[in-house]
Amino acid sequence: MKNKGNILKAAYLQITLLLCAVLCSLSLAAQTKDTSATMPPIPTIRQLSHDYIIENEKALIGHPSIAQNASVRSRLQSAVFENRKWIESNTALGDNEKFKWLRGTNNLLIEVLAALKLNKIKSEEVITCFRAFTAAMYMSAKGLNMSAIIENENIAVGTILLATGSFTDNIGYAAARDMLVLKKCQNNPVQILQILDNQGIEISGNRYADSLLIAAAFNNAEMVYNYAAAPSALGKKIQSINHPLVRWIGRLAYMKTGRYYFPFLDELYTGTLSIDTVTPLIPEDQTQNYFKLLVDTRIKQVQRKKEGKIAVSEAALLTKLKSLVMELYINDINGLHQTEAAPIRFKKINNLTPQELYYIAVLGANELYTSSFVSGIYPLMIKKLGTQNTSELIAQVHQDYFKKFIAIAANYNTLQNFLSHMPTQASNDLMRSFVRDLDNAPTIEDAVDVADAFSSITDTSIQNLLLTEIRKNKQRTLYALLNDLCTAVLNDNQTNASSHELLNGVNILGINSLKTSQEQIVIRQYFYGDKDGPQIFNAFLNSFNKPGWKTNKQKYWTSVSSTNGRICIYANTPLDEKEELDLKAQDSLTAFLTAGQITPSIIVHRGHSYYANHTIAGIDSTAKLVLLGSCGGYQKLAAVLNRAPETQVIASKQIGKGVINAALLSQIAETLEKGKDLKWRDIWKQMNEQLKGAAKTSFQDYIPPYKNIGLMLLKTYRTQ
Repeated sequence: MKNKGNILKAAYLQITLLLCAVLCSLSLAAQTKDTSATMPPIPTIRQLSHDYIIENEKALIGHPSIAQNASVRSRLQSAVFENRKWIESNTALGDNEKFKWLRGTNNLLIEVLAALKLNKIKSEEVITCFRAFTAAMYMSAKGLNMSAIIENENIAVGTILLATGSFTDNIGYAAARDMLVLKKCQNNPVQILQILDNQGIEISGNRYADSLLIAAAFNNAEMVYNYAAAPSALGKKIQSINHPLVRWIGRLAYMKTGRYYFPFLDELYTGTLSIDTVTPLIPEDQTQNYFKLLVDTRIKQVQRKKEGKIAVSEAALLTKLKSLVMELYINDINGLHQTEAAPIRFKKINNLTPQELYYIAVLGANELYTSSFVSGIYPLMIKKLGTQNTSELIAQVHQDYFKKFIAIAANYNTLQNFLSHMPTQASNDLMRSFVRDLDNAPTIEDAVDVADAFSSITDTSIQNLLLTEIRKNKQRTLYALLNDLCTAVLNDNQTNASSHELLNGVNILGINSLKTSQEQIVIRQYFYGDKDGPQIFNAFLNSFNKPGWKTNKQKYWTSVSSTNGRICIYANTPLDEKEELDLKAQDSLTAFLTAGQITPSIIVHRGHSYYANHTIAGIDSTAKLVLLGSCGGYQKLAAVLNRAPETQVIASKQIGKGVINAALLSQIAETLEKGKDLKWRDIWKQMNEQLKGAAKTSFQDYIPPYKNIGLMLLKTYRTQ
């Protein structure tokens, strides 16, 4: 039809002009309560409808926001009166229509009051609701499309209008309802699927549903997958959409093994991977090959992202990859930590590529035991690289999680070695990238990682390179703080008042700050009932079997105290862990300390790293020193600080040694027993003189409080 567009334009012009005229007349009418005529006689048959309106009008006017606003109250009364008068005086309306609009006006009053009570609208919007309703009523009475009114009003007003139930027979009702759904989705894009699902069967005819669901598929493919699998109206709608991405989501959602294919959605959707390639890898005996395909797909995915392409199933792929990292590898190699034969412990990872080992490290970092990384994953990764250097490995994974890997290597004191396996220029470029964009991250974890890495590097040229990069941004708060701390620790001086105060605060731990109200210093040790626990526990008791100390053994715990009464060390008995008797012993000691209002100011963890979280959970907020002598204890800094914001921490960056922990505890206890402050530089000097051979070498991985830059950064940043 040649003139179809012009005819539609003319029709919409008439509607627009009518709408403007209606709104203008409403505006003029709302300015005064003086009406042009009195209410016409109300037939007895409709009197009750008017009574309901009057009753609900009074209820609405009684709402505090209306009662206290004379202008709104006056205009509201005029609007209600004019609607009632128009309905009764309009001879073009039949009885049924008059009942319909009286009922609509009454429902409007009820809906507006409910919205006010729920703070969905403001008092000023009450008049908007009545103007819009009246305009829509006038247009509906003439058989015109009222959807433009919903389009021009906000969501709250539009929702109230449709909730009156007065416009279901209007030719524009479906368009108005769909428009309202669209507006809700635009205002709450993360809730698009929930909003569409709430439409029930109406979603099947919604004119915007297809485009909204296609957009949702690109933004949250997994959520669309979940709804597509449901036997609901929305699920059917998703299955009906003819778009390649949505079609694939719908297909996978109906498959029993769809979750195995879903991480590869991008590749299936774009045709770069066949479903037949994935299918043979789903059986349990092919899990390792499935893992390898996930890693390969992740690497290609990162490359596409760098090219500006969207990865719709990135979250699903990472979730599946992390799950397999834990289930297939880390749980196994961690669980075999007490097996001395490395070939047995690390057999499962022997056939993996350097890239696959890299992803095990970065995705399993939070659960990785120190020995699993230091004695297994890292050396095997270096070995597998062969003639390739480590910068090539970072390039092959397109720098994916490279900051996390550098942080892991720093935490386990292998960063220096990792950097030594690449050209100097590549090493410098990598470390510069490591320091960039720290204050753009959602947390300061990356900045703490930089601080930790700085303290683990012994090559002054790399330290200076990091400082140079940090100083380029020192006008920004986080970088300025990093600069102060790193410079102060590196040069052993204080560059400004804040770092001076901070460093002074961690050089010494005053004896008075450790005393309880009874003038006693209480130390608590956490022992665990694995095969090493009893041996370490007995070594602790033997080390204090000397003049000046006395022992008190109980069923579940033992106390060792100085004869001068200054120090008391409590330790639970490391009973069998298999029956959780060691935890029962700890609970018994906790109950004793609580009953006696005894609060330890020093906490000592005497177990493997996988027990550290349990020890940390028992730290009191008033603790002043925490000794994490466990494997990888250095990574627990943030967790410790959450428990005890003012504490100092001593931790190992590699495998903690029982002999070192015992010697350190003895040195601390002896110093305090003599009534002296804990001066960490002096204690570290004495420890280096006392320890010999391998123990002295391992002690270099223990970080004293005055060199714990990561902890200092966390403390300072939290107080700013």
